[in-house]
Amino acid sequence: MAETRKSLLYLIYNDLSGAVKGIASKTFFGRPEPVGSDVANFIAIEIPTEIRSRIKGSYDMAVDCYATFDVYVKSKSDRTLNIGSQSDITQKVLDVFPINGKCVVATKPTVMMQGYDETGYQVTQISFKLRTRFNARDIK
Repeated sequence: MAETRKSLLYLIYNDLSGAVKGIASKTFFGRPEPVGSDVANFIAIEIPTEIRSRIKGSYDMAVDCYATFDVYVKSKSDRTLNIGSQSDITQKVLDVFPINGKCVVATKPTVMMQGYDETGYQVTQISFKLRTRFNARDIK
């Protein structure tokens, strides 16, 4: 039976989701629509920048880019900021840095408040520097 390798993008998302597993109710790759009114909070993992290889012409890519953890917390019933929950989850995400996964290293987190989205969640964006380890493609 032929041995299959996971795609590099799969490996990146796997390391990032593993780092924040259990911090929020759910973790998604990108912002899902709709989430459901029963979900009090969740983290969306985004890689909104271009992924570039630093090693030209090589099978072993060294990806160097920025990514984000977007922390979503449902607003209180009167649509006011749920600052306690938002602060708690954001701090727990910050506490996982630096992330040293099998495939990636994530460092230098920066926090930016995003306000409310149209579905009643308040959003905090944590952007960070992301690079893959050399030989990351050899992970199975």
